[in-house]
Amino acid sequence: MYPIIKAPFEIIPLEIMTKRETDDYFQWFISQVPSRIEILSTYYERTSKERKSSLNLSQDSLITLWEWFVPNIQRITKTTEEIQEEMSNAPEWLKEEIENDTLKFSDETETMIIDIGIYFGAVILKSYSNLNWGVIRKPRNYVDVNQPVIVGFKHGALNPIRVVTNCALQTIDEQLNNKKLYEVYNIWSKYL
Repeated sequence: MYPIIKAPFEIIPLEIMTKRETDDYFQWFISQVPSRIEILSTYYERTSKERKSSLNLSQDSLITLWEWFVPNIQRITKTTEEIQEEMSNAPEWLKEEIENDTLKFSDETETMIIDIGIYFGAVILKSYSNLNWGVIRKPRNYVDVNQPVIVGFKHGALNPIRVVTNCALQTIDEQLNNKKLYEVYNIWSKYL
């Protein structure tokens, strides 16, 4: 079983965090980066026929990692309560889609997505020294407000966890594209 990530404090919705709460969360997140990459690498070695040294933060390692991850994606059925909660917070035009989307990623898959996002971010940071982890605090309705993102791009910030989540969702509906993360890396490289 993949080790689930847990914060040592209660996580409230990021968009309503105070500056201090955001700073505490960000510092905790950054402190977890090396250990989460190690957890991912160790689990990768244990569940594949490859050495963990294959995950060497190179661009090409994104292909190896994605190829391994896709068969490990697990989705489970949402509870009626989860669907109703999502619908209560959604605009009217989106409610039918939410009602029909009855699956979600398992906790294990969610944690793997977070760790692969952290790894993806580390690959980008290793490649481009002018980029850093940071936080966008305003506007409050910004999709990645108060979340750890990579800053330094010409047109915005990159949320690597959101990128991996979106790639995983796209992969469910497509055939395996083991270059998915590699291709996204190349797209973002053009925004420097």
